[in-house]
Amino acid sequence: MDSRFRVEVISQTQNPQQVAYAAMHQDYAEEFIWADRDRFPDEAKAGELLVKYLLKGNRGHYGPLEHPQIILNFGYFPHSTMQQMRTHRNVSFDVQCLAANSVITFVDAQGRTAPQLKKTIGELYDLWTYGEASERQRHLRGHKGEDLGTDRRDCKKRLKKMRLRVLNEATGQFETSHIKDVICSGLQPVYRVTLADGKAIDCTANHRLYTPQGWQTMGDAVGLETDAAGNVVNLNRTAEVMCNGLAVAEKGLYRHRSWLKEQLNPWNKGKARYHQNYPEHKFALEFQPISSSVKWQPKAKAFIAHPIPVIQVEYLGVQMTYDLEVEDPWHNFVANGMVVHNSFRYTGKRILDAAEGKTDLEEVFYLRPVGDYSDREGKKYHYSPDQREQDLAWCMEGCKRYAQRIHEGLAEEHARGLVPFDIRQHWVMSGNARSILHLLDIRGKFDVQMETRIMTEMMLTHFKAWMPQVAEWYEQHRWRKGTLAP
Repeated sequence: MDSRFRVEVISQTQNPQQVAYAAMHQDYAEEFIWADRDRFPDEAKAGELLVKYLLKGNRGHYGPLEHPQIILNFGYFPHSTMQQMRTHRNVSFDVQCLAANSVITFVDAQGRTAPQLKKTIGELYDLWTYGEASERQRHLRGHKGEDLGTDRRDCKKRLKKMRLRVLNEATGQFETSHIKDVICSGLQPVYRVTLADGKAIDCTANHRLYTPQGWQTMGDAVGLETDAAGNVVNLNRTAEVMCNGLAVAEKGLYRHRSWLKEQLNPWNKGKARYHQNYPEHKFALEFQPISSSVKWQPKAKAFIAHPIPVIQVEYLGVQMTYDLEVEDPWHNFVANGMVVHNSFRYTGKRILDAAEGKTDLEEVFYLRPVGDYSDREGKKYHYSPDQREQDLAWCMEGCKRYAQRIHEGLAEEHARGLVPFDIRQHWVMSGNARSILHLLDIRGKFDVQMETRIMTEMMLTHFKAWMPQVAEWYEQHRWRKGTLAP
C-alpha cells in the first residue's frame, strides 16, 4: 500500500447505533420514543439489536441506517479513484458543482444560440443517464425486457456532438467544444450569485468562476463568510464575473429591434390620405429642431467575454448538484450567461514546484510500487524497477513541459493536458451508514482497481470504530461478496 494514502474522519454522528436504534424503535412504537430516551440500550447493545432486527436474514428494513452520518477526508489518492467514487449518487462530495436549474448554452454551426438550443444541467443529466423519452407509449414488453410505458432511448452520441459554447481564455473570445461527461455530485449547500445586470446562477461555494483575475472559487472571489447553518454573514470583497453576450454602456440607448418595433405606435396608424393635407415638403420647410441629435453608443463586439459585478449572494439550502466535463483544450462552459469551470480539477503550483525540484515528484503523481500484478482478466505481469524509473522520468518531463507552457502564457487548463492523468487528489465525502455500506459493496470487491480497493479497506477501518457491531456483521456476511447493500 502507498504510504501516502490517507482517509481521515472530519465529523461523525455520535452514538450512531443508538440513533439508528431510535429510528427503528419509532417505526414500531405507538408512543413518542423521545420521552424514553433515558431508557435506550447502550451503544453496543443498540448495535446488537440492529443486527438482530434489521440485518440478519435479509429482513429488508434498512431505512434506520440512513440517519447516522459520517464525513471523511481522502488524501493523496490517484485521480482515477476519485472519478470512480464520484459516480455514486448516494454519497456527497465537496466538489465544484451547479444546481439543476443552471442553463447551459449550446450553439448552431454559425455560433448562434437560440432558446431551443439551451438546456438546464439537470435536463442534460437526465438525458445523459436515462436517455430521451419517445413520443409513443410501449404497450408490449420489449425484447430486452423493457417495461411497459414510455420508452427511453440512449442519446449520448447526439449530446456529445452538440456544440457547447466555451471561452478561449487566451483570446477572450467564445468558441465551441463538446461534452465528455455529465456528472451528478449529490446533495450540497447551494448559493445564488446575482450580478448587476440581473444574471444569476446557483452553485456551491467552491465552484470556480472566471473573473478578470482568472479562475477563483465563488467563495474566494466574494470573500464569503457564513454561519454554522450556511447562511451568508458577509461578503468581504467586490468581485466581477466574466459573462457571455454583448457589453452595453450603462446609459446607452436600447437597441433591441423586435422590442422597439412592438413599442412603436405612430399617431397616424390606421389613418389614410394624410398626404393630401400635410405634404412632406411643407413639413420639411416648417421643421424646427428642438434638441440636438443623439450620438449612438458604438455597438459592442459580440462573443467577447466582459465583466459584470456581483451584487448579492444568498444561501438557498442543500440541493442536488451536477457538473460537466468538457473536452480539451478549454475546460469551461457558459451557464446562465456566466463563464464557469468544468468538474476536472487541477493544482498547478504542485506541478511547478515538482518541475523546479522543490517537491518530491511522488508527492504530486502516483505510480504503483514495483511488483507483480494482474489485469481484470487475470493476466499476470511484472512492473520492473526500470519501467518505474522510465515512468517517473516521463512525469518529470510532463512537469517541465507544463512549466514551460505556463511561462509562455498558456492557461492552466490548456497546459494541464500535458501532465500524466493520475495526479494525487484530495477530497471530502459524506454519507450515511447505509450509503457507505453500499459503496463498500461496489468498490471493495477483488476485481476492482487495486487503489480503490485499498481505499475501501481504509474506509472500513473507520466504519468499524464508528459502528462496531454493524461493521462486524457486515464483514462476516457481506464484505467483498458483491451482494450490494440495498
